[in-house]
Amino acid sequence: MTKTTAYHGGLTITTWWCWWCTAALVPFVIGMATCLKDVFIEVPIAIREGTTAILRCDYDLEQEALYTVKWYKGRREFFRYVPKELPHTRVFPLATINVDVSESGPNQVVLRQVTPELDGKYRCEVSADAPTFHTQIVAAWMHVVRTMEGKPELHLEKPQYSLGEKLRANCSSPPSNPPANITWFINDKELGNGRIIRIPSVRPSGQLFKTVSSIEYDVLIAGKLKVKCQSDIYHVIWSETVVMLDEDKPRLASILQPHGHSAGLTSSPSFSIILLFTCMIIR
Repeated sequence: MTKTTAYHGGLTITTWWCWWCTAALVPFVIGMATCLKDVFIEVPIAIREGTTAILRCDYDLEQEALYTVKWYKGRREFFRYVPKELPHTRVFPLATINVDVSESGPNQVVLRQVTPELDGKYRCEVSADAPTFHTQIVAAWMHVVRTMEGKPELHLEKPQYSLGEKLRANCSSPPSNPPANITWFINDKELGNGRIIRIPSVRPSGQLFKTVSSIEYDVLIAGKLKVKCQSDIYHVIWSETVVMLDEDKPRLASILQPHGHSAGLTSSPSFSIILLFTCMIIR
């Protein structure tokens, strides 16, 4: 079988095709070597109502120039940065969003006096300039927390506890929305959340929730007890209340008058010492 090679303008078709492929791939290879990458968004997970939120968007343009940075709340754009335009920044009206233009730029946008309506998903869209116009979009959630100031209220069944007794306590968080989480600690050892209930309350500013938790703990260590109740929202906004309890040591009268429980007398080291001391005085 005879192999036939066609010619095109003095070049074989095979050679012409290789040159064409190489020319087509050059921009792609250059774009792979120098392109927009590592786009990263940093938004507060949770922030108090009425405070300032700083939303950051970092990226690596390598050898490319920046074309634009756009910020969205949900699907609506509210801020844009364009270095080739004057002024560089543009704010799009969006209810309840108060952009501090003087503090906002190519890598961040600052929101003043945040309101509960600003709770939601935020997107940062970064685009490189010509000829590639590479674009990447990243997103994150920000929760705006409405909470009353103050510490959790911690209540214990007794002011003192002895070895072997059962400690009972309850703790209630300040009202908030979303509801707070409660964590218990005894001598700085985490016990968990206890039994949780959430109580709604309607305020002029909207609905809030109080979280109430209760625990029962077997006292197995003699000495003082450090009881701590910690209230937190998304592990970002938190407060705690700590109570120190002294050991409830047996009194002399209760030992000498055991109300018929003779078995308790012989098993108590304190009772043996007091009995010996009493005998010495009688002698």
